[in-house]
Amino acid sequence: MPRSPLHSSPPSQPSPYRYLGRGGADRPVRLQIVIALVAGLVLVAVPLYLWRRPRPEPIPSADAAQHDGGVPTQQTALAADAGANGVAGAVMATGDGGASRSISLSPFTPIRCENPGPGKTPPERCDHVTFFEDALARAIRDNAACAPSAKSPVDVSFVLETDFRRKKLNVFVGKSSSVKRDKTKELLRCIKRAMPTPDWATISHQYVRYKVKVTATYPPSESF
Repeated sequence: MPRSPLHSSPPSQPSPYRYLGRGGADRPVRLQIVIALVAGLVLVAVPLYLWRRPRPEPIPSADAAQHDGGVPTQQTALAADAGANGVAGAVMATGDGGASRSISLSPFTPIRCENPGPGKTPPERCDHVTFFEDALARAIRDNAACAPSAKSPVDVSFVLETDFRRKKLNVFVGKSSSVKRDKTKELLRCIKRAMPTPDWATISHQYVRYKVKVTATYPPSESF
């Protein structure tokens, strides 16, 4: 018995399985899915970043700084004026029995400045080593209680010698003081103890050796 011929699609009609696997129709769908995922990530990431980003610390105001550090007193302001750049001024310091004593400091006057070698430098051409001058002025103000008691004002001349080569510092009472040196021993001991230990390599200076003086005027003691 003869077999019936196989039926096939007409050549003019494309096979329904010809385009399987090419994915031409799936590309727009995949592109839409990718765009939707990216948009979703952006919508989630941006609010999360804005929420967790570091915030700058608030800058404290001047009022807050005064509240934390305390209001500067008249004693502090006067002390700063008296010690700045060797300018003379009056400062209030605690004396005997807690009473306030007004100490006057003269400007720091150069006596001598030297470098190795011949020749001398006029004192008026010497530079001021403010580290040591400010330190001595602060030590004088902070140790008013060690000053000798007297019925009249007392002038004490302090001489400061520094040697950068030998790294030596010396403070002693000068001859122009109005009291004898034996009465200033305790005061000098207090001031030497209050002088800081210098870091010689970091102190700005033009010469190797310096010698300067300053006069402190102490008012009469209230115990008299």
